[in-house]
Amino acid sequence: MNRQGLKGSITVFLSLACILFLSLICATVESARIQGARAQAANITGMGSFSLLGEFEKNLLEKYDIFSLDGTYGNGSFQIEKVNEQLQNYISYNVDPRKDIFSAGCFDPWRLELEDSSVSAYALLTDDRGEPFYQQAVAYMKANAVTLAAEKLLEYSKDTEEIQNWEKKYEESLRDSNNKMDQMEDAKQEKIETMESEAEAAGTAVAVPEEPKVNPLKEIAKLRKKSTLEIVTWDKEISSKEINVRNFPSKNIVRKGNMKIEKKYSGLLCDLIFREYLLAHFPDYADGADGSVLDYQVEYILGGQKSDKKNLKYVVNRLLLIREGMNYLYCIQTPEINQQTSALAISLTGFLGIPLLTEATNHALMLAWAYGESLIDVRILLDGGKVPIFKDGSTWSLSIENLGRITEILQQGALDRGRGLSYQEYLRVLLNLGSVKNQRMRALDMIQAQIQEMGNSAFKAENCITALRVGADFHCRPVFAGLPAAVFGIATEDVGIHQESSMSY
Repeated sequence: MNRQGLKGSITVFLSLACILFLSLICATVESARIQGARAQAANITGMGSFSLLGEFEKNLLEKYDIFSLDGTYGNGSFQIEKVNEQLQNYISYNVDPRKDIFSAGCFDPWRLELEDSSVSAYALLTDDRGEPFYQQAVAYMKANAVTLAAEKLLEYSKDTEEIQNWEKKYEESLRDSNNKMDQMEDAKQEKIETMESEAEAAGTAVAVPEEPKVNPLKEIAKLRKKSTLEIVTWDKEISSKEINVRNFPSKNIVRKGNMKIEKKYSGLLCDLIFREYLLAHFPDYADGADGSVLDYQVEYILGGQKSDKKNLKYVVNRLLLIREGMNYLYCIQTPEINQQTSALAISLTGFLGIPLLTEATNHALMLAWAYGESLIDVRILLDGGKVPIFKDGSTWSLSIENLGRITEILQQGALDRGRGLSYQEYLRVLLNLGSVKNQRMRALDMIQAQIQEMGNSAFKAENCITALRVGADFHCRPVFAGLPAAVFGIATEDVGIHQESSMSY
């Protein structure tokens, strides 16, 4: 059909209808754009949080597998304002993709502008006595220690209660024995004086046999007055390193976070896993000189003293007490041991005719024998040998005849490496006997000192951020709202958007 020369027209009604439809479309598009802008604002806020936590302390991660943001940024002074500044910087680049870049053709449909941003809450590595540190350590071990068997760890802890029970029984028995021996000493002297008087009156020689040249009880009494550490190490070289503990997290915390973290890991098994983390990441006496701050860091976690020597002394005394309790258990349950101590007690006191003295001496000999065996056990452990928790006839090493020459035997060192648990496995027992809250704070002590030694002299565990919550305010300028505003008489205003984001390592 030939339409050349024809004129076209549009009715007012159709024009108004088109304007209405276009206004509706623009309003719909603008609404969708606003919703998209809200989603974009949420993404940008989350990216800001992620970027902040991406500035983690590298040495802390590489040496201890712990993530943390140093809130001081290396200058030693915690500044949340500096963290806020970094957050605003990260968000601003994502809000404006053209920032610092010349790009005339870049189209930004969201038209977001950042008004303000800040860190509203944060959690620190030392909060709640090291709870954030504990959570990360357990999570790391669960994710990476593929050979870690829960059943094996629970097996390590099952004897804890019995060990504690026999430690107490040994200490109570030793106190009772010392009291009885002191009381019997007066009765002994009185009996001897009576025998001397009767002999003098009868004109005969005093029938008091001479005391043996080597009395086991006297030898043990001499040893008990000495330092256990010196007895079991003799000529071994002990680290002389010391450290100032005054400003350590376990002694003094100035700063606390204001954000509660999720306690995903808790309970007995998680405590055992955390202690495996300690054994894996901190050196001990058996490792040799391995720490630039202190050599015996597991011992520090147990003892909390300022020097390697004092911490090792604490551990040695605890090991001795464990062995005393368990060896005492073996002594009172073994008929042969009872027969031998009873025979020796009779030979030492039987001539006096005081049954109570003989009985007390018998018990004192049993305690002394357990003590002597325990000294040998600890010496074996420090020499790299092994000692079982529960002894039997094949693992009991000290005879009653050698009890009086225990000092000479200890000087010889560990001639038999034995079988059972090693020194490090006994450290695991000691950790299981202790408070996990104290242990995680002392571990943070060592971490702080070690990171400072590695170059960041201003590093403090209490300044380390492990989780944060940030808030950001944006306004979104209208793009497609002009036509609907003109048609419907609605004022066009910027839309305010507030977003929050929480993130943790």
